[in-house]
Amino acid sequence: MAIENVLNKYCTEQDPARPALKKLLEDLLDWFMLSEREIYLSKNDDDKGNGFYDRKLATPIGNLEISVPRTREGSFRPHILPKPYKRIDQSYTELLMSLVINGYSETALLNTLKSLNLPYSEDELTKIKNNLKNELDLFKQRELPQEAFALIIDAYHCEIKDSSKVKKAACYIILGIDMDGKKDIFGMYTFFGKENRADWNKVFEDLINRGLKKVLIVVSDDFPGIIETIKAVYPYADHQLCLVHLQRNVRKHMDKTNASNFNKELDKIKLSSSFDEAIEKFEQLCSKFKEKYPRFINSISQKSGHFFAFTKYPDEVRKHIYSTNAVESVNSLIEKIRIKSGGYFNSVDILEINIYLQRENLKQTKWKKPAPMIKAHIYDIHQLFQLRYFTQTQNS
Repeated sequence: MAIENVLNKYCTEQDPARPALKKLLEDLLDWFMLSEREIYLSKNDDDKGNGFYDRKLATPIGNLEISVPRTREGSFRPHILPKPYKRIDQSYTELLMSLVINGYSETALLNTLKSLNLPYSEDELTKIKNNLKNELDLFKQRELPQEAFALIIDAYHCEIKDSSKVKKAACYIILGIDMDGKKDIFGMYTFFGKENRADWNKVFEDLINRGLKKVLIVVSDDFPGIIETIKAVYPYADHQLCLVHLQRNVRKHMDKTNASNFNKELDKIKLSSSFDEAIEKFEQLCSKFKEKYPRFINSISQKSGHFFAFTKYPDEVRKHIYSTNAVESVNSLIEKIRIKSGGYFNSVDILEINIYLQRENLKQTKWKKPAPMIKAHIYDIHQLFQLRYFTQTQNS
C-alpha cells in the first residue's frame, strides 16, 4: 500500500522514526480538522465550537488516535475524515502520506488539497495549509526555561533546494538538558551558506529572547570564534569543547603512532578525579609532543580549561557533557533521511520538520524520562548552579 511504500522509503521497520510518523499523522489530522471547523464557523455565525470527541482510525501504520472537533448544533463534520462506515482504503492512506511528504511545499500541499475536491475556496485551502505549517513555527518560537543544566550545540551541514538551485546550508541544532535532567531540542535554525560566527550570534540571541538566561555548561566543537561568543552570551557558564573532536584533530595533525599514544593518554586523563588534576596531566602530555608539533600543541594547550570543563561535575554525569555526541546522534538520523531523499532536502521546512519528527519520537522514547545518572545527581547540579550564579552575581 502507498503508506507502506513511503514508510519503507523513509524508514525501515526498526527505524525510530516510525512511531513518530504515526504521531505526526495524528497531529496533521487534528490540525486539519480544526482548520475545517474554523472555516465552517466563519460561515455559520449561529453555531459555535463545542469541544472534541476521541476517535480511532485504523491504518497500516496502526490506530491513529484523533480528536474530532464538534459544534453545538452537531451539523459539522470534517471533510478530511473518511465517510462513516467506509473502509480506509489505499486512496485515503495516499492522502495522509501526501500531507506528510508534501505538506511543507507550498504548491504540492495546495495540489493535494484540491485533489480531494473539498468544498473550499482557494483562500480557504491556503488557510488550511498555513495552519498546518504554523505548528512548526509555534515549536520554534515557544518559550524556553529560564535556567538549564546544559546546552549541547552543533551545526548540521547539508544541501537544500532554494527556488531552482540546490545550495549549501547549515542547520544549528540546540539540544538542552533542563534542571530536572530531561533532554529536548530547544531550537533549530537554518541558514544558507557555511557555518559562521554571525549566525551563531543570531542563534544565541533567539535563545535568550525566548527566555533562556542562565546555563551551567555549554558543549560545542571548536569552531573558530565560538569560545568568545559563548563567553559573551553566557559569561558564567562552563564551556566544554568536544573531547571526541579533539581526538579526531589529533589524528589529523600527528602521525599514526604519535596520535595513537596521545589519544590513549587522553582517555586516561578523562578519568581524572578533579579539574585541576586533568589540567596538570594534560599540560604534561602536551609538553611531550610540543617540540615535534609546536603549532598544534600550542593551540590546544591554550584551551585546556575548555577541554576538561566536564571534570568539574560528578563522575556519572560526565559522559553526558564531554562531547557533542548527543546532538550528533540526532544529526545522523537526519542524514539518513537526506541520503534516501536524493542527497538534498527540497526546502528548509522539510529539513526542519524531519528534525521535529525525530524530536517527537525521542521525547516519547529515550527522552521521556530524565537521564538516570543526571537525575541521581540532580541535587548536586542544583547546588553547583546556585553556587555559580549566587556567587557571581554577589561579586558583580
